[in-house]
Amino acid sequence: MAGKLKAQNLLNVEGSHSTGPNCIRAETYNLLRLAPESLQGLEEFVMKFFEDLPCTTVICISLLGGALASLLRELLNYPSSVNAWVLLSRLNMKSQPVVILLPVDSVLEEVSDDDASSESGIHYEHKDLDKQWHCPWGSTVVDDVTPAFKTILEENYLSSSTFPLDDTKENRLQWWTQRKKLDHRLGKLLRDLEDLWLGPWRYLLLGECLDCERLDLIHKKLVHDLKSKCKMDVNESLLKIILGSARYSHGREQCFLQLYLNKGCYIGRVGFYDEKTRCKVFSNPCDRVEKKSALANQLISGAAEELEEEESVNREPIILVLDCEVQVCLFLSIPHCTFQDCQLMSSIHNLSLMWMKPVNMLPWENIPVLRTQEVYRMPSIGSISAILDRSHHHQEQAGMNAAAFPLIDPLDAFYLLNPSGDLSSSQAAFEKWFRDQNIEGKAGIAPTVEELAGALKSHDLFIYIGHGSGAQYIPRHEIQKLENCAATLLMGCSSGSLSLNGQYTPQGTHLSYLSAGSPVIVANLWEVTDKDIDRFGKAMLDAWLRERSSPSVACAQCRLVAELKSMSITGGKGDAKKKIPRKKLSKACSSVVCEDYCNHRPKIGSFMSQAREACTLPFLIGASPVCYGVPTGIRKKKDS
Repeated sequence: MAGKLKAQNLLNVEGSHSTGPNCIRAETYNLLRLAPESLQGLEEFVMKFFEDLPCTTVICISLLGGALASLLRELLNYPSSVNAWVLLSRLNMKSQPVVILLPVDSVLEEVSDDDASSESGIHYEHKDLDKQWHCPWGSTVVDDVTPAFKTILEENYLSSSTFPLDDTKENRLQWWTQRKKLDHRLGKLLRDLEDLWLGPWRYLLLGECLDCERLDLIHKKLVHDLKSKCKMDVNESLLKIILGSARYSHGREQCFLQLYLNKGCYIGRVGFYDEKTRCKVFSNPCDRVEKKSALANQLISGAAEELEEEESVNREPIILVLDCEVQVCLFLSIPHCTFQDCQLMSSIHNLSLMWMKPVNMLPWENIPVLRTQEVYRMPSIGSISAILDRSHHHQEQAGMNAAAFPLIDPLDAFYLLNPSGDLSSSQAAFEKWFRDQNIEGKAGIAPTVEELAGALKSHDLFIYIGHGSGAQYIPRHEIQKLENCAATLLMGCSSGSLSLNGQYTPQGTHLSYLSAGSPVIVANLWEVTDKDIDRFGKAMLDAWLRERSSPSVACAQCRLVAELKSMSITGGKGDAKKKIPRKKLSKACSSVVCEDYCNHRPKIGSFMSQAREACTLPFLIGASPVCYGVPTGIRKKKDS
């Protein structure tokens, strides 16, 4: 019952108005978000689940705390110092799922004497004496295992909301010193989080490799050797990820063997270097099996060493789902999962609604392994399917060739710049630029709700540069009424923050945009300063326009597919206009070629990494913007 109520609450936020073919269907959310109430029907649910996965990798991450963490400690005989567990699933329609459960070590911060006394000597004036920082997630297990994160965000808010009473060069320098220390602390916290929570398993977060001939050749040979010499039924996609991540982590070979021996599941510690855990890797008493595992490890290590000098590999985007609803069900569904593991995960399922905590407040996109990876966030697996369904419906209505992902023209835009009138530097930085690009919009004045609603419906992109999420100019419930909605760039403070309300539905303006059909929303997780976030926003817009202006030349893979398609025998006059079901479209996404777009070209989220580096504070400000939605391509409309 609790699961049904929670799913229904999500529908009330994301799809309460969903009726007709133009809207997100409530049944899509209901089907894909909730696991069956019993193990009966689990196989059918899982088959349906995988059929509707998008054609890019989905990573689910949840944090388990409270009574659930205590249960796991007791069942697995772990020390009392383990206060939380990370549950991570890697889902891809082209390969078997991978599910791992790892104990979390607390990320503690060492405070130096310099840090403790860094604020001495300056007297500050608050811009608003009555205003204090409000933590949007209240209190969760995240605060227990990364206590410094909340402290850093609070200090960021206080320092960005104050200025020295005496505006001298020395005071400005000291203010910047404090800000840069916060930036350094956040960067170190994210590095420590990756090392302590994920260790060698970090490679599971990476997207599939693209267009690397040498990698493809070495991977093909390794697959052949593992099958012929070690008699291993290899997860080829996972093996390719390991080879492509040669420079990211040590211990990846042991990770692969763990997953192979445990049929895609792993429960245990991050490292493999002590004798006890090594025995677990090779727990089969048969000497022949251990020799085979050792040979496999040698083959994988040798192949990885050949690729260590390889330049950075191009990767497909990933979609992060920082939610827990489907992960337990997937663990239970994996073939040959041990009886003990099934018992354990069944116990987790019974407690999951209360003790599995969201981790959406953490800037996962900025841990080292993901800093250059194209990453999107979505609230659930079902919401991904719903957004793609709506996108394909609009493509059909517009007479466009079917594409695996949405497409937008960044010059078909509407901007709302400094509507409150108190961000003069932002208005000066952008107003002339918007005019030069012939972009429609308003600057320095607040529009009506009707004006904004019309702009969101009639343009491909909405750009908001002002305070907050812009909900003061168009409320969330008005956004949710829209039958279609532009992609959105929300550059205000905490514009992408999700407010957690216990067991009630989380609230956030970006959820309303997703509900209305916006394919992608770039927004901030926490408070930002205007000049630095302006640098980020300008870098993103410039990159999108450069991509729009680049020649529309298909890559070698798409050209080959197009040639094969032109050689195929068609069945009749109506074939050219034949409607393609989304399931078939997703399965063929790597080979779908639109008339004016190659599916392998850079997408909206691929420019986030470069834009972050444009910030003076690449973590404190640069890590705040994240990309909600699905991979969305950039095109040039024929009539523009």
